[in-house]
Amino acid sequence: MLQNLLIRNIAIADNIDIDWQSGMSSISGETGAGKSILLNSLSLALGERADSNIVRHGESRAEVVASFDVSRIPKALAWLQERELNEGSDCILRRTISAEGRSRGFINGQPVPLTELKTLGEYLIDIHSQHAHQSLMRSGTHLNLLDDYGQLNALKAKTKDAWLSWQGLNLKYTELKTNIEEGSAQRQLLQYQCDELNELNLGEHEVAELEQEFQRIEQSHSLLEGAHQTIQHIENDSESGLLLALKSASHILNKLTDTAQPLLSAKELLSSATIQVEESLHDLNNYIESFDVNEERKHFLEERLDLINTLSRKHQVLTTELYSKHQQLVDELESFSVDADSLPELEAEVAQRKELYIQLSTELSANRKQCAQQFETEIIEKLAQLSMPGARFEVVFAERPQLGPSGADQIEFHVSLNPGQPLQPLAKVASGGELSRISLAIQVVCAEHSTIPTLVFDEVDVGISGATAEIVGHMLRSVGSQGQVICVTHLPQVAAVGHNHYVVKKQQLEQTTTTDILQLTSDQRIDEIARMLGGIDITAQTRAHAEEMLNSQQRQH
Repeated sequence: MLQNLLIRNIAIADNIDIDWQSGMSSISGETGAGKSILLNSLSLALGERADSNIVRHGESRAEVVASFDVSRIPKALAWLQERELNEGSDCILRRTISAEGRSRGFINGQPVPLTELKTLGEYLIDIHSQHAHQSLMRSGTHLNLLDDYGQLNALKAKTKDAWLSWQGLNLKYTELKTNIEEGSAQRQLLQYQCDELNELNLGEHEVAELEQEFQRIEQSHSLLEGAHQTIQHIENDSESGLLLALKSASHILNKLTDTAQPLLSAKELLSSATIQVEESLHDLNNYIESFDVNEERKHFLEERLDLINTLSRKHQVLTTELYSKHQQLVDELESFSVDADSLPELEAEVAQRKELYIQLSTELSANRKQCAQQFETEIIEKLAQLSMPGARFEVVFAERPQLGPSGADQIEFHVSLNPGQPLQPLAKVASGGELSRISLAIQVVCAEHSTIPTLVFDEVDVGISGATAEIVGHMLRSVGSQGQVICVTHLPQVAAVGHNHYVVKKQQLEQTTTTDILQLTSDQRIDEIARMLGGIDITAQTRAHAEEMLNSQQRQH
């Protein structure tokens, strides 16, 4: 529950620090005293949007701090623990807004996005606005109210998740199917290109090998001529013959008997040179003997290289890149095949996810129809208490034109306010005052079944007076007895039944205006109820009436 609310520099509130108790707390005050500042500040702590103009004039920053006891709110505790923001049973929400419009949020001292404040706030407080009856004119609101009453939001969230999962995969399936259908011509082209290159059957390094072999055959005449001429220079029997010259030189040196190192080295090198020349001569002869100029081979090489060049130009790559291009096309073709092969499996999974959604949606619909019967009964009881004894109320179900994330149901509240009149949509039959009472009945019924411990009612008793107002007060006190209710009201009958009473007061000084909220003592409470009853001038009679009203409520409770 809400334990403390600290407000600094918001509008005309410079420093409000107020503790809150369990039960029903009434808040009253003159028009314009600043009751809206209190609720707006609380909304800011819960992550609502803020404008920079809310910062008190002349101040650089506004701040709101709301302290809660979450020991009896399992969902809030679990949420905090999951994000490692828990601090025992305490939870402190803090919001700052600068005069330039910058806004920051904190949970237990840790900075968080404002969306996190809002998410956590939904577990802590439920605010019922005086304008809630306006939303009743929209049938889209009715489904959410019924789900809140029946505590079906968890099942609705599962249904929504199943819907999103089904729709997401179905979109993927549709896109893949479309791509496969639209890509049929591209697949045929890829298949033709791959078949053509498969027939070529080009090796990874074959182009370089073929070109080297073709160049060798092309140059065969000059190669053989060069080899023969070299042999002639080596084997020539004349004095110009290299081998004979080397042998003669070696013979001359070998006759010399000096053991000087340079001479010995010269002998060794000359002998080695003679041996190497003889070996090169042997290799050249083998080269000439192995040289086979095959015209058929040459023709084959010419045709294959010409085909490789043609396909390379066709695919706009170098001949050395044609092998890689072939592999790329094969991979693309295989991806087409893989996509096509996965389509039946994907279609089956889409059907499974749809089936899960249908199951959850059917379960949700059945629960709604079961809850609707009790909801109708309780609303009719509350309307009778609110001086509408002949009213009838019904939740009318219809199937949505299309399935959606909130299930297959489309509902609308129908009422008949007088005996003998047919049930009609709420928006068509209710006047302003009647709509206020219907809205209040719905809000009280939903509040009685709410799992949220702190409920705020912002002048929901507009358009109600007299004995009906007293009944409204008892309704709100009954809800507050189960947790915490904070009720902003202008009716003394409602204010008098609260367990606690606070008043919002505005002070106008010479150069500034401030507002504050005070918890009233018993005597102060009598004065405030008297003011609400009789206006500015409080007489002994109105004060006695106020005291009797308060004593009467105490006796009843």
